[in-house]
Order: sequence, then structure tokens, then C-alpha cells
Amino acid sequence: MSKNKISNGLPLALIERNRVALAAHGLKDPLLFDSEESLFAPQAMGSAPEAESAIVLLPKGKALIDMTLAFASKAVRKGGVVVLTGENDAGIRSANVAFEANIGPVQEKMVGNHSALYVGMNEKLTAHKNLADFLAYEPIVYKNGTEEIAVDVAHFPGVFNTGKLDAGTRLLLSHIPYGKKRVIDVGCGAGVIGTIYKKLSPDSEVSMCDKSRLAVLATKETLKKNGVEADVFESDVLAGVTRGADGRTTQFDLIVSNPPFHTGIATDYAFIDRLSHEAKNFLAPSGELYVVANSFLPYERTLEMNVGPTTVVKDDGKFKVIRTTLQ
Repeated sequence: MSKNKISNGLPLALIERNRVALAAHGLKDPLLFDSEESLFAPQAMGSAPEAESAIVLLPKGKALIDMTLAFASKAVRKGGVVVLTGENDAGIRSANVAFEANIGPVQEKMVGNHSALYVGMNEKLTAHKNLADFLAYEPIVYKNGTEEIAVDVAHFPGVFNTGKLDAGTRLLLSHIPYGKKRVIDVGCGAGVIGTIYKKLSPDSEVSMCDKSRLAVLATKETLKKNGVEADVFESDVLAGVTRGADGRTTQFDLIVSNPPFHTGIATDYAFIDRLSHEAKNFLAPSGELYVVANSFLPYERTLEMNVGPTTVVKDDGKFKVIRTTLQ
């Protein structure tokens, strides 16, 4: 967990402007909850001495706000100062409800720079909560012709593809080839694609990876709940794929992905750029890469330039499935 390092624009300016006032409240050497990694820090896990104070940058979504504040409640000593800050457009105005449910009463609200912050003393209201308290399951059904594949999907706050089978994933599942020997889902989220693939192709060796530790944990719970076996691991795109016992790079007959394309509200091509550069090193001869994307995203040129011949298998006007073969 970071200390004394904040890089979130407008909320940073608000904190800097009120540094003296916050110090008077008792803010000292604060732990910073600014990302998912913060949730797994020793203080948040209860495996290190409690901190004197903490700053929480408002995460996206009510459930993730509650979980982050609960972990801040655990990380900071009773009576220590907790600050929650964020931009107005991100929902900070109504976040006082979550603050008071997890930390305690708001002692002061400070505003400016299109942002706000809440200051309060930690009463450790939800310090007893662990990851398991935020784990939930939602049933989904995928229709493969006349066959219905039911999956109970595990999810944690902030993990993609939970509670429903989104249209892009459904389109991808309907157009990828099944029965491939070795398959990997890159950016697996809660593990929907890989779990369904394994159910439809039980003899396939299925792997799933995600940069998010919460996503990896959710995927493992999805597999466990549905009695499915697959290899799951943390990986920033394909960087975490290990070599086989023979020392050779692991190669896959099929790589599938429903890649993220947003960082905040901006379109971000970093994932698909990396995937296109790295996939060629992990595809077996005649291996295929299948990607689903919003119809307006121009992924084809990047994939063709870095991997090989590329075609749009299906475009329903909202999403498209793109197939690339190793050249």
C-alpha cells in the first residue's frame, strides 16, 4: 500500500490545499487506498500493525466503495483518521453514506477543485469483514444451440462480467471454435468464458489469466462452484505465462479475449496493442486468436500487422468477433 503518494488530479489538489487542516485532524503518514492492490496490503489483511491514518480515493461503484472502506477500517487503528476523497462527477457527494456505515460519523467535509473529501475518526464499524464477506454468486445460462449451459458465476466488487452474461461475451462464445487442445482466456474477469468452454470441451486444457487479483480469486471460486478444473493465474496480458517443463514457451491453439477498452471514460488501446504483440509468441502453428470488441473499435489493423491474417467473423452492429491466425 502506498504512503504519501497521491496522483489523482483534482482530489490531490484538494488534499494539498487542506494539508494543515487535515494534519490538525490527526492525518499523519497515511496509508493510501488508491487501487485494488491496496486491498491486499498487510494492514488491510490484518497481518501487520494498524496504521495511524489512511486516505481512500473513491473507487468506482457502490459495492467497491463499501469493500474498500471496510478494509480501510481494518487497516487503521481505532480512533485513527480516515479521509475519503474523490471528484464530484465520480459520486463523492453521496459517498458520505458509505463512509459513515464503515468508518464512523463525518467530522468535516471539505470541498473544492470539483471534488470533496470527508474526514472522520475510525470506529472500525466493518473491520471484522474479510474478502469472503464480499463474495457473491449469480446464475447465468448460455444457450449453445439446443443445449443450455448453466454457470454459477462468483464475483467480487469491481470484477467484470458478474451477474449476467453480457452481449459481447455471448457473441464471442457463439463464434469461437470448440475442441481445441490448449486454450487460454486473457483478461478472464470472473471466468465465464473459460468455464463455459471447459463445459463444452471437457478434453481441452483451459487456462485463464487476469491482471486483477480479485478477478483471479473470483475465477477460482467460479470453477470450484461449478466443479470445473482449469489453470488460473495472475498475468498482465500474457506476461505471466510460464514456460513448460521442457523449458519451452507454452503455446496455445486458441487464445480468446474480451479485452477492456476504457481507462476511466477514455478509450484505451493499450491492452489490445500488448495482446497483439505478445500473442504471436504464444500461439501454436496454425493457432488462432479470437477477440470480441465494440463494432466501432478499429482492432483489425493492429491484429493483422502484429499477428497475422485477420477477419471479422461476426458483426451484429454493436459488437464484432475478430479472428486472427498466426502468420
